[in-house]
Amino acid sequence: MSDKTGQSEAALEALAGLLDELRRGNIADRKSENITLQRHLHKISAEWDREFPGFPQQHHPYSSLRGIQRRGIRDKYLKEIMLRLLQDQRPGEGEGTIVNPICVFGRHARDIASHLNRFKVIATDIDPKFNWVYERLPGIRNPDNYEFVKDNIFEPKVKVKPTVVVFFGACGSLSDGAIDYAITIKSPYLFCRTCCHENIGGNTTITKRLNFTNWAFRLKNIEYTRRREKGRGDYFSQKYSREHYPMSKAAKDLSNSDEFLEASRNSVDSDICRTIIDLDRYLHLAEAGYDVWYKGELFIARMNKRQG
Repeated sequence: MSDKTGQSEAALEALAGLLDELRRGNIADRKSENITLQRHLHKISAEWDREFPGFPQQHHPYSSLRGIQRRGIRDKYLKEIMLRLLQDQRPGEGEGTIVNPICVFGRHARDIASHLNRFKVIATDIDPKFNWVYERLPGIRNPDNYEFVKDNIFEPKVKVKPTVVVFFGACGSLSDGAIDYAITIKSPYLFCRTCCHENIGGNTTITKRLNFTNWAFRLKNIEYTRRREKGRGDYFSQKYSREHYPMSKAAKDLSNSDEFLEASRNSVDSDICRTIIDLDRYLHLAEAGYDVWYKGELFIARMNKRQG
């Protein structure tokens, strides 16, 4: 992997530029947003492309219905990168554990386990019923190195130090809980895709716009509001209240909780707002001692040798 010197500065520069676009109201226009993001993210995107060629390009915004439907393509690509990196390790280096928090059905974790039998793969979720249902479908089998553990990512009890923490879509602050889990246990690698940026900081309010995606997410968040008010603990935590954002020290010098809440409320229709939230995560990981690559809601982070 290439030297990451200067990439945090590039992320900070990009974040400052995108925050300025938000302040000027230059969001939620899909054609202009694409041009704006290319301008602000070209250094970060070029670094990803040098290291991990083959990113599945798409002509639709990630905030569009078509973009949401194509998440699985990016998941497959991210998983292939992870499998290649781990399979290429010298004999003896691959012994270890992979933890997939917020696994839901455990589909990805089983697939990873079937390809990396030298690793124990632990899938965790606060609600075990989805895993229970999935493993009873016709043709589904649990690899010998696969294990499901009921766990709350906001209060994780799985204390093993894995080689990799990986997750594929975790709503709002669940992504941040999983990222912080990787940081706390000093996982050498983190692979992930973030999603549902509107749900950071306990937020379930969406800026109303006249399109199907906006309507669908508002409908989804009616249920999320019920869950938050019941204190179920499965999507929201006081540990990740609005005051927790921005998370990185660098972003705190540029913005505040009110502005990040505004970004979250617009993120259903704005890739700029999604990227603002993700760049804060990028800087948070970098401040914790990770080399970070980011593109299209995908993260790859590797603990640098000074921290390992």
